Amino acid sequence: MSLLKKSIVVGVSVTPETGLEVAQIDFASQTVLRYGVRPLEYDINKREISDIDIFKESLQELFSELQIPKGAEIVLNIPTVVFKVNDYPAALDEAQLTTAIDEDLAENPLFGEQEPAISATLMPNSTIQFNKIAYIAAQKSQLIEIAMSLKEWGYKLIAIDESINSVLRALILKERINVEPDVNWILMIVESFCCRIISMSGRNYVDSFEEKISIGAVLGDAENYSTVINTVTPVLKNLPSKYLCVVSKTNIISAELLASKLTYSAPIIHQEANSYSKEAFMDIAPSVDESFAPTISLDIIGTAIYQDFLPLTQVNFNLYNKTLGDIYINEQPPEFMFAGRRIVLSIETLIKLFIPLAILIIVPTVFGYLYLTNIINTHNNTIAEIDQKIASIDKFLKENNDISADLFDEGDEIRVGLGHNKNIYSYYTIVGTEIPKKLWLTHLKLSEKTTIEGQADNLESVYAFFRSIKDYNPNSDIKLQKLGLATNSKPEVIESSEGAEFDTDSILTSLNADFYEFRISDEPEVSKNDLKKSGNKGDLVDLPEGMEDIK
Repeated sequence: MSLLKKSIVVGVSVTPETGLEVAQIDFASQTVLRYGVRPLEYDINKREISDIDIFKESLQELFSELQIPKGAEIVLNIPTVVFKVNDYPAALDEAQLTTAIDEDLAENPLFGEQEPAISATLMPNSTIQFNKIAYIAAQKSQLIEIAMSLKEWGYKLIAIDESINSVLRALILKERINVEPDVNWILMIVESFCCRIISMSGRNYVDSFEEKISIGAVLGDAENYSTVINTVTPVLKNLPSKYLCVVSKTNIISAELLASKLTYSAPIIHQEANSYSKEAFMDIAPSVDESFAPTISLDIIGTAIYQDFLPLTQVNFNLYNKTLGDIYINEQPPEFMFAGRRIVLSIETLIKLFIPLAILIIVPTVFGYLYLTNIINTHNNTIAEIDQKIASIDKFLKENNDISADLFDEGDEIRVGLGHNKNIYSYYTIVGTEIPKKLWLTHLKLSEKTTIEGQADNLESVYAFFRSIKDYNPNSDIKLQKLGLATNSKPEVIESSEGAEFDTDSILTSLNADFYEFRISDEPEVSKNDLKKSGNKGDLVDLPEGMEDIK
């Protein structure tokens, strides 16, 4: 089984008027996945299982029948032996509190010859002077024997609880009661030998009362109900609350009928947990026999959800603790103190420690590996490129091994280069030294073909610049191809009955430009339409006579 996989939790409940129950419940969907039951005798007077050997035999049969795998975690529920809520001085430490509870239990005849196993929890509704402590207790001997048997069979016991707490968990899960904070209410559980009246504040225990009753099948219904009513009425009269919840776990008393007969100062709700129950308290999976649905007890439901329910309440009990002695202590993982805290080295703790440690070590290692791999690949690619260049140079040297350095003349190479690029050098010289005043260039292209474009504020500067270019290279084909006024305006056209006519004023305005634009080039000349398409500004003007033929 994977360490990260959630283990199977199975509830086992000793429910006197139902028997020995085993169930597995899916907490999220609130569905009973597996359920089985066997008859089991319970000694009410001794508050213990009548025959522990029959209990163990029946439990093994149910585990086999329901195919409960080895290693499953087991939560055990037993009938309530002792449940009390008392106030103890807040100054008591853990050892002193344990002693005080032991002294209370010493007066109980059930523990005259047997040691108790105790589980106590501090209630949130304590005060500065007093701690309100709720505790449960049961005979240690049978619990030890059950724990040893489960260990021998290969199962892991994780908790032992009593009936009151299991019933309360089931009621809360199915929202049969209102347990919002600050809601004061009363839980009354009727059993075949007593009525338990528990004062509640939300999910927290405030006070508890156990009233003995004498009811039975040989007595009439009227006498049985009268006995219960007469017993609980004086107690309820002194416990005002928002509502009263009546739960009957005995087949002699119907919770619904009892609720209708009781007189109380607040609304009364009821829940059957006996043979009077006609409907399923929880959904069941298809694999569960439908005939079991109405009889699945609140005890087994509250037991099976114990582990999932822990985060939802501040009141937790577990008799599987150090009060059981060696059977518990030997099964616990090692622990140590760190920064004043007790750290238990359980599988869950080790997993929680391992994951952050793995993140701290493995993640940087992976990133470092990827980073170094990327650098190595980059260097390998660079080396491959250099090797390729070296191979190309070696090939060139081999191919030109017979060529002598004496055949190369630097002066000849310079002269050849100047010969090929004479025009370019000449034009660079002109551009750098022969630009007249009030003339500036806007475009310069010097290659096999030359194009020089610019602007001037007078025609004489343009002509002077063009003559300088022709003087440097009289044999070139360069021409003054374009010369125009720099303006964006166009003459307006006036439509009349005689046809379209240009407006004289707009023509004069378009000719009144601030400067001229020119183009000197040996590129093929472009037409006026092509010039407009290319986005050049201005209108062409006639060149002075003779300028068009300058070569």
